[in-house]
Amino acid sequence: MRRLRNIGRLFTGTATGVIEGAAVICDGEQIAWCGKHGDEPRELLESVNEEDDCANGLVTAGLIDAHTHPVYAGDRMREVAMRSAGASYEEVAKAGGGIKATVKATREEPISVLEQATARRLWSWLEGGATTVEAKTGYHLQREGELESTRLLARLGKRKDLPRIEVTFLAAHALPPDRSARMGTYARQVADWCDDAYLAGARFCDVFCDRGYFSVPQSRAILKAGLKAKLIPRIHADELDRTGGARLAAELNAASADHLLRANRGDAIALARAGVVATLAPGTALSIGQLPPVRELIDAGAVIALGTDHNPGTSGLTSMSAVIALAVAVFKMSVERAVLAATLGGAYSLSRSDRGVVAPHKLADLVLWEAEHEGAFAWAYGLSPRVVWLRGAQVFAS
Repeated sequence: MRRLRNIGRLFTGTATGVIEGAAVICDGEQIAWCGKHGDEPRELLESVNEEDDCANGLVTAGLIDAHTHPVYAGDRMREVAMRSAGASYEEVAKAGGGIKATVKATREEPISVLEQATARRLWSWLEGGATTVEAKTGYHLQREGELESTRLLARLGKRKDLPRIEVTFLAAHALPPDRSARMGTYARQVADWCDDAYLAGARFCDVFCDRGYFSVPQSRAILKAGLKAKLIPRIHADELDRTGGARLAAELNAASADHLLRANRGDAIALARAGVVATLAPGTALSIGQLPPVRELIDAGAVIALGTDHNPGTSGLTSMSAVIALAVAVFKMSVERAVLAATLGGAYSLSRSDRGVVAPHKLADLVLWEAEHEGAFAWAYGLSPRVVWLRGAQVFAS
């Protein structure tokens, strides 16, 4: 067993709140006990064979990134500059940029090279204190490429030196750049691939339901096919325009509706009533110049999760602590609410009840921060971990 002692503040994420002067005892991959330092049960203390002195620092559950696109090749820095000069998402795509540019580069990359590059990227999440990462396919837009990306992520998810990976099948990311491609035909093809995606290791099915991408009927058909294949639905909803993605997420009781930049109060109420998590990406909101209805979501009682939306075009973020800072500054969330969104909210977004909080029988994924109070998240804009424990073992130390 391992004991973390001399914790100045333990942000549990539970009804207990913050415990000052705390300790945590881990039994293998699970937390066996947490509470006031000095109150540890004797029978557990007698089994402790490893000790970590937290030197009065802040400890939280490992952060959870609930929205990423890490499997890609190439870069799109030219279009980042275009957008900074005023080009819209659609104008960038018409100029040969956007998702299709990444599809071309990714298709040309050998899968072994792509896997190595993705693994290097995923390590950077651990360096930022994230111990679980939702990871999407979506940059091949061909059956074999999408399924191979799914297998790639499933393989990386078995590695002990990388974050836990939740694999999302996002073949319905965009219309393929192939000359003969038609949206309706491709949507039907993606629906047919869902069984194979589940067998390849996917847990979720996602669709980019928006103006210029997949319509609500097309998205519904794909996600229902995913449900039949035992894939949990998620939706890129109402990011570029209010086309009905949030209402579809509520209709299907999706795990998560993501982005929601054009959603309104009615959508927020529908999501809350259906128990759909609102997964928000402040970095992308800033990039596009449109904020989601955060206050309406909170007032409606919706659970909020946070994500970097790491992708090659609009967000290079891998630091979830920076996302927390942005959520405070841009979304006007309190530090406590933002940290909860990046831990417990992320767990809800991923339909996981075994993580996101510090409590007995939960996963021993923990972070000791270079801080003594959670307020530092809003001050540092990328607060650094001092130590990261994953599966009860130390995997990173600064």
